[in-house]
Amino acid sequence: MRNFLLELKNRKVIKVGIAYLLGAWLVLQLADVVFPAIGLSDKAVTLVFGILAVGFPLALILSWVFDVTSAGIKRSEDIEETGERSDRSPSIAVIPFPDVSAEQDQEHFCDGLTEELLNVLTCIPGLRVASRTSTFSLKGKQVDLKEVAKKFDVEHILEGSVRKSGNRIRVTAQLIEAATDSHVWSENYDRELDDIFAIQDDIAACILEKLKLELGPARAADASTKNAKAYEYFLRGRGYALARGDHDVDLAATMFEKAVAIDPDFVSSWILLAEMCAVYAMFYERGDSRQRNNEWQDRSRQASDALSRLLPEKAESFLASGYSHLTCDDFDAAARDFEKTIQLDPTIATAHNHLGRALLHLGKLEAAARSFAQATALDEEDFESPFLATSIYEGLGDDDNAKRHARIGLERAERTLADYPDNQRAYYLGSGGLATLGEKARANEWIERALEMNPDDLGTRYNAACFYAMQGDIEKALDCLENSITSRAWIENDADLNALHGHPRYQAVLDALPDLPAT
Repeated sequence: MRNFLLELKNRKVIKVGIAYLLGAWLVLQLADVVFPAIGLSDKAVTLVFGILAVGFPLALILSWVFDVTSAGIKRSEDIEETGERSDRSPSIAVIPFPDVSAEQDQEHFCDGLTEELLNVLTCIPGLRVASRTSTFSLKGKQVDLKEVAKKFDVEHILEGSVRKSGNRIRVTAQLIEAATDSHVWSENYDRELDDIFAIQDDIAACILEKLKLELGPARAADASTKNAKAYEYFLRGRGYALARGDHDVDLAATMFEKAVAIDPDFVSSWILLAEMCAVYAMFYERGDSRQRNNEWQDRSRQASDALSRLLPEKAESFLASGYSHLTCDDFDAAARDFEKTIQLDPTIATAHNHLGRALLHLGKLEAAARSFAQATALDEEDFESPFLATSIYEGLGDDDNAKRHARIGLERAERTLADYPDNQRAYYLGSGGLATLGEKARANEWIERALEMNPDDLGTRYNAACFYAMQGDIEKALDCLENSITSRAWIENDADLNALHGHPRYQAVLDALPDLPAT
């Protein structure tokens, strides 16, 4: 509601409404005096009132859709994209804090710290914060701050650095006004690691003061620990989780476990631990090591139980329970938990995404496509969900929706690759979208690029198998499918692999994977 009221203010709807009512009142007063003097009856005044009443909602609608600029009347959405509105809310971009430690071994800690600052700032009503994907594209680069501000359409830049040695940490932060390239505020923090939370709060408080904003009641609770060591593990885990490769997911889970071992009430670590366990167990667990798989199930169940204790009957506890059920291949129960999560908080995009995964495992393809489409709508940086929706819609014969989501996914993947040219996930998922849109040569270039970057990555191999199967290169598809992901249900329900059905090598891949447990 707060964001909606802010948008009403930005689009001048409130100003127009007040001005219209004042103008209408003056017109009625004038009509009441003038009309009798020129011989018009009371019905004329009533007619004027009716016209003004009808015009009021029309004025509000037009003020929402259009705005007056120096270049004439334009749609409000176009103005927001080009940054032409002069009375926009304060805005800021956070450039990732580099590691300037002598050992250069604190990258994940620095990434996590930057991520937490972003989380704090996004909870400030009235402050527009450039997205993480956009700003992290600047990591490790020499940048021109005015160009950064222009690129992300922001007025202020927060930059800094981190130096860590033992239990001491030095954080340098400065707030810069982009238009004048002047320092609005700067500070050096040289403290014990235990003070990391106070440093974050102080940086946020200074930004609030300088931009004349107030912290709203929806302050993020991600830093839900007061233990510095637990928080350090959490920051490292977030850094690994963002990379999303199979090895990274394993390391992220380990970091989150270390965090909750120190602080058993650390909510955010429990949630991310449950998700990492689900992702790894579903897609990356190899071989016949049932004991190893049981390990992932136990770890995920422990996380789910902890969230049920800490946040009973809340969206987060059902989300963690859903992850736990995914780890055990209980997709029916997982779907119920994700549906409950969405019922309690429909804005959690990951809940829609994982609901789609559960439904696809169950063969409920139309419902899975709808879930991925909803995740696409909720998270404008997510290029995975639209490509997953594309694959399903294509298998269902819905070419219009398949191409529409392929275009959405491709635009997002291209935007990501412009900032992260080594993002193999964008390449291998985007190759399928390009094929759907008929760009075969470019699609081949993208999948080959992904395989060159990391030929042993399980996700890359699987998506290459899907791509080659769709192109009719059966042997190449089977070569990639072997030694790829380990979810039998996903493979069986993926329409991209339909061309492989009935092939002995395809059946051999399935036979080597465990069946779903009885439900």
